[in-house]
Amino acid sequence: MTNYKSRSAYWDNIKGILILLTVFAHVLYQHQYNNVINSICDYIYMFHMPAFVFVSGYFGKSERSCSMRSIAKFAMLYFIFNSFMWFIYDTGSLIEPAYSYWYLLALIAWRLTARYIAKFKEIMLILFSVSLFAGFFPTIDNTFAIARIIGFYPFYMAGYLLSEESSNKTETAKYSRRFLKGAAFLAAAAIIAFFAKGYFEYSDGSMQMFPYSEPLDAFGRIALYLIAFIMIMFFRYASANKRIPLITMFGRNSLCIFIFHRPFTLIISDFIRPAITQWGGIAAVALVSALIICLVFGNNFTAKYFNMFSDSAADIFTGQKGNKVSDILARLAVLCAALLYVVSVVTDAYRGFSFDKLRGKDEPFQEIAYTDDMLYQIHPNIINGVVMYSEAVLKSG
Repeated sequence: MTNYKSRSAYWDNIKGILILLTVFAHVLYQHQYNNVINSICDYIYMFHMPAFVFVSGYFGKSERSCSMRSIAKFAMLYFIFNSFMWFIYDTGSLIEPAYSYWYLLALIAWRLTARYIAKFKEIMLILFSVSLFAGFFPTIDNTFAIARIIGFYPFYMAGYLLSEESSNKTETAKYSRRFLKGAAFLAAAAIIAFFAKGYFEYSDGSMQMFPYSEPLDAFGRIALYLIAFIMIMFFRYASANKRIPLITMFGRNSLCIFIFHRPFTLIISDFIRPAITQWGGIAAVALVSALIICLVFGNNFTAKYFNMFSDSAADIFTGQKGNKVSDILARLAVLCAALLYVVSVVTDAYRGFSFDKLRGKDEPFQEIAYTDDMLYQIHPNIINGVVMYSEAVLKSG
């Protein structure tokens, strides 16, 4: 059973706000045809995942976080839930994550590598440079979430390198002073974000660290880094070091919310589109929906059974066996996900299959109608050869 008293309310509050903003933005995401909604989504996307990655990096230093069991848990959760999302919405694949499940693959990659590369003296500069140059290569895409792993790695490493002493110093400082500093960081980020959004053409891919559409996008990525790091400082200084109703609980159970929220945000978005047209109504419904989703999946009761399920899923990977209900459900979920891939492969292989071909019946012969345009498809050397041969025949005659 989780010992809530031993957890840091300071960090849980940061995660609680971020997961609420994440769900809120995902409800709004399908409605960016509205200019106001588009601006709200863009501003949230500029910092919400970088800040989440930063917090993950801070807690990624422990032996437990880097253990095989922890890695196995993320791998199995990705396999199960990404598979179902891919099968239902026909997007992504086993190697190309669907929607927000890329974060599970990224956590695996970061936790396996951070402890080794953190030893380099200028690692932040290296990761920052690699991320900027990666955008020039179209092959660095969503396959195994590699574009996001590289693009967001500087934030993970920044959190990883943050010492506990430095964090405690910020947490225990007088809140009135911290809040004023946080407000200053928020104002600075808002000003930079306003001018950056007006100057750079930020697409959805730009926010997700996908390859650049044009070279100028590299400077847009630099601006995104600056905004995100300033917003991280805002959260560090503005977060309260005491429990806040609902927010602390959402942060404590943020993984459960993250895993389950995406299909529900898609359903709600489809409902909103024909029913509400004004941006204020869309934003209000999105906010209420985000609160409800976080309440349903972020409460301690739901999180308790989700944690049991995810631990049982990890046990499958590590070879441990159990007969608890959660163990049986986890094995069934993995089996169903595997069967979905088998069905998909078979379906794709036999798409367009004809039983006439199987019985040896050929397709009816269709006479080809030649046109003048087809003459130009003949190789020039063949035409030259015919001309030379004709001239030789005429001379010999």
